[in-house]
Amino acid sequence: MSVCFEGEQRELKSLYGKMKRLQERKKPLVENSFYYPTRWLGNLVTRLGADWHDVYCRGTWSYLELKKSHLYFFTETAWQPPFALLKLIQKVYPSLTFYFSAEGDDWDAYLTNDAEGKYYSNRYIVDCEPDIEYFDTIEEACNHLSAYIGKPVAASWETLNEAANEWNEEHPDSDWPINVKQIEVISNDELWE
Repeated sequence: MSVCFEGEQRELKSLYGKMKRLQERKKPLVENSFYYPTRWLGNLVTRLGADWHDVYCRGTWSYLELKKSHLYFFTETAWQPPFALLKLIQKVYPSLTFYFSAEGDDWDAYLTNDAEGKYYSNRYIVDCEPDIEYFDTIEEACNHLSAYIGKPVAASWETLNEAANEWNEEHPDSDWPINVKQIEVISNDELWE
């Protein structure tokens, strides 16, 4: 999951400082068996004053970066995105607003809360050999698939799905079936339900 926080510079710097110091420790704040133990999300939960047993934190963060107006990092988690951690961060830093893009084949969800596309504008994924491509519009996604399969694909989610399924049926021995995904835009209220 890719996460971007924006808000008061003081709070952004404070959160960044906590995360940076945690990942640079020789030993993790809380003993754990993750591959990158100092970047385990439970360390951040603990540093923010909560109990890691009570906040879903099964994963790690990476690519921590502080820009002038926002803080960015990536999380890799098992089974679900760490939405409870984002809620905790907002509780500790009330000026901060977060945007995210989360995808997971294991939990079959492709989500963002960035309705305006400020940080995460992609809405469609076309996975066909040799790469996975991300697109902002259905027209772009359909044009890409059309070029790949050599047939026109009208610009709609339904026809994109139909074209991918049809190609897969016509090429059952392919090592790389075509997969298409739509990234759902949800509100933060839906995360806490």
